[in-house]
Amino acid sequence: MSWSHGVKNFRTFTYNFSKFGLTFTPEEIKGMITTVLISAFVYSFDQWGGEKFNFITGIFNFIIAIIFISIALFIMQLGQRLAAVYYGYDPVYEHGMLGLLIALVIAFASRGSLVMFMPGYTAINHLMASRLGEFRYYTSHIEQAKINFIGIFFNFMTALIASLLPYKDIPIIDKFLKINMMFALYALIPFPQNPGFYIFFTHKNIWAFCVGFIVGGSILMLLTNVLVTLIGATLLGIMTVAWWVFKKDKMQGQEGITSIRH
Repeated sequence: MSWSHGVKNFRTFTYNFSKFGLTFTPEEIKGMITTVLISAFVYSFDQWGGEKFNFITGIFNFIIAIIFISIALFIMQLGQRLAAVYYGYDPVYEHGMLGLLIALVIAFASRGSLVMFMPGYTAINHLMASRLGEFRYYTSHIEQAKINFIGIFFNFMTALIASLLPYKDIPIIDKFLKINMMFALYALIPFPQNPGFYIFFTHKNIWAFCVGFIVGGSILMLLTNVLVTLIGATLLGIMTVAWWVFKKDKMQGQEGITSIRH
């Protein structure tokens, strides 16, 4: 009975993923192209020949940035779409135009020395048939937070796998690693139409774990091996949650004492 139920769930998942997870609307495609082109321009802003402008060098670096950022965005979307379909939702990519424009302004103001990505987030639409029998039938904000984190986690793991490559010191491999790492880090920012926004304002404890895990893991990735990175990142994530909860309880306690005195 349980085996047949599991097979049925797997068939439902594969059907929904092929129908909803692997299909993109024209608006989604347009948003992805916008995100990729602006992000690639920002990333390659100071890579057009050094002191003397070189069009060929600049175009080459711009194209490489387009390819790697496209892959990074696809990886993030893959993780978020797998999670969304698993929870019974139709995932929809939303690009953050305001964040992209801010990234452009920062690139021009810093002459390319500061690079920022705003990868956009995954909105979720309710799939009635797939949500039947769920504890909370309607759209769950906590599940949306988990869905957006999974995409960030996929980028982090891609960077971690790239760090294992024997030729990771080659500039092009190093660039691919750093782009995925930056995607994961900047996605944590709680800015509108950015994954971090929908994690932070949905479940701050999840966001605190994400920050500890991704930021700590990114630092450890550059200094240690994979096992230490994963264990250390997990511990740092748990410690960040503990610190966040302690800080919140302390603030609430102080507010309670103040209200009693008044």
